[in-house]
Amino acid sequence: MSTEPPTIRLAISAAVMLLAGPLVAACTTTAGGTPTSVTTSDAPTSATSGEAPGEGAPPVENPLDAGIFIEQPCTTLTQDQLSTLGVSRPGVPTTSGAVAERAGPYCTWLISEQGGAIGIGFITGNKNGLSDNYRAREEFAYFEPTTVEGYPAVFSDRSDLRDSGSCSLFVGIADTLTILATETGQLDAQGACDRAKQVAAAAVTTMGGGG
Repeated sequence: MSTEPPTIRLAISAAVMLLAGPLVAACTTTAGGTPTSVTTSDAPTSATSGEAPGEGAPPVENPLDAGIFIEQPCTTLTQDQLSTLGVSRPGVPTTSGAVAERAGPYCTWLISEQGGAIGIGFITGNKNGLSDNYRAREEFAYFEPTTVEGYPAVFSDRSDLRDSGSCSLFVGIADTLTILATETGQLDAQGACDRAKQVAAAAVTTMGGGG
């Protein structure tokens, strides 16, 4: 049973679309002109462990070990980092249920009672890491490559909600794994994306990258 307050549940609802989006795009096929879903294991792959990712995604030169953080996503941001980000409430982990099991576990931190929140998700459902995002780039309303602490990343979402204060950023932390950093709140478009990048940078640092 979910104990998340309504504001966090709204933030998670946004994350559901973000987490599932690239997976659906990467794991669909066409039969008789009608798209049908296939399992991740049936989906064609363009990269395997130890190979550079395809589809134009830059390779990850120094992959991170996300093991314990995947199991406990709320440990991805430290208390000091959360304080810097203006967060005082504990994170709400989602490690079971349809989204977590299909796309990956995530954690959401409520910033204010008005609905501001940040989040970190591990996109374990996409077996080709950031390459799956590049493969599905036409499905996104915006797609803007960048870097986070030296790791390849891309701002993207299937709906462009930046003007309403929501921004999402995918970061390749290995050739086969991405994290998703989100900001959903009361900032303007630039502020929301800047905050999402701060969240992503903090997570990368916690996992041993950057700096």
